[in-house]
Amino acid sequence: MARQKVIAEMLERHAEDLAFLWGQRREALSSPEHTLREFGELNQRIEAHVQGLLVAPAEALLERCAPALAATDRDEAFAAAYPLLRAARPQTTRAVLAAFAQAAGPALAGLRDALSLAPPALFVADMQASLAQAPPATAVAAAVVLANHRLLEAGSSRLASLVEGDDARVSRLAWRVCASVDGAHHAASGAAAPAPRPYRQGLAHDDVGVRDAAWLAAAWAGHAGVLPLLRQRVAGGDEAALHGLVVLGGNDDAPLVRQAVLAQPEGPRRCELLARFGHPTALNALLRWMEANAPALAAAAGDAFTRITGVDVRGERRTLPVADDADEFTREMAPDVWLPDAKKALAVVERQRDAWAAGTRWRAGLRLDGTPTRETLLQLDLEARWDAAARAALAGQRLSAPPPIH
Repeated sequence: MARQKVIAEMLERHAEDLAFLWGQRREALSSPEHTLREFGELNQRIEAHVQGLLVAPAEALLERCAPALAATDRDEAFAAAYPLLRAARPQTTRAVLAAFAQAAGPALAGLRDALSLAPPALFVADMQASLAQAPPATAVAAAVVLANHRLLEAGSSRLASLVEGDDARVSRLAWRVCASVDGAHHAASGAAAPAPRPYRQGLAHDDVGVRDAAWLAAAWAGHAGVLPLLRQRVAGGDEAALHGLVVLGGNDDAPLVRQAVLAQPEGPRRCELLARFGHPTALNALLRWMEANAPALAAAAGDAFTRITGVDVRGERRTLPVADDADEFTREMAPDVWLPDAKKALAVVERQRDAWAAGTRWRAGLRLDGTPTRETLLQLDLEARWDAAARAALAGQRLSAPPPIH
């Protein structure tokens, strides 16, 4: 086999695996199933494939990767752009920057992922120029890149205009940039005053994603007024505000959270919210739902119970039922779930009820209603870790800078 063909096949394998692993990493960054250690292991696997790609000459790398910079799949675009940036050659960097200026949709997201991870020295001026002059979708992508490298000032006037722009997709991402830059600024400076952001307008936005990003930005900035606003909107039935109150609220919010969760139409969604809130009073509802004649609800209740208590109550493995008129493909792809052992869960609650009642927020059996220790943070899944850090930031205690924007 000719050497050129061998190189092409090697690059293809590494690029495909890199795209797959990047998708896993994006999901893992805020996952309730991955710890920081497991996240680090994913990074090591990604780096191994990057090194495999960088073995090739720059010309061969460009030949393979340049066409994929416009891929309609976000992770494929990342897998094309990142090794070109890591090659640190003028021609490979120029190819990525030219594609970034023209990209849209998933391709733009993948390119901003790559630029956010690569060493910025060769392209920081280009990102600053894009933020200042490019159309909103490209400008906010450049803001993400600069924020992820801690190279964006909190007082950027273009960022402020992107937050209040007409495109909800741009505004949503701009709010996430605000969470990053404001949170990092206050973590470093210890400044007490929050950045001047239009939080009230953000929390009242028509788009649920904008509302979700706005409360998170307010929390990381330490904006004390966010909890009263969330409570007000939860009482009015705002699901994004409920998500925010589940993450940021305290013991006094338990009755309102419980009422709003029970008003949710979907049983598994109720379980997810109760698990993230972590209040011990949720266990009684979860025990009831474990015995429901609805496998999806029972399985979700068992999962939520474990996420709060750390106790594995898995019982029988079962395939979820499908509609009578479902086609053969749907039947074959019906997911398998673990139905919980409700008797075991009840016995655990009876033994541990008093101990759990001593705290107001639990995750995997770890008490989180105070300030978590470094050891506790290392044991938490990443979703819980960032939730704990956001609550601490809101209370004026800085556990960490915000997570990267992804």
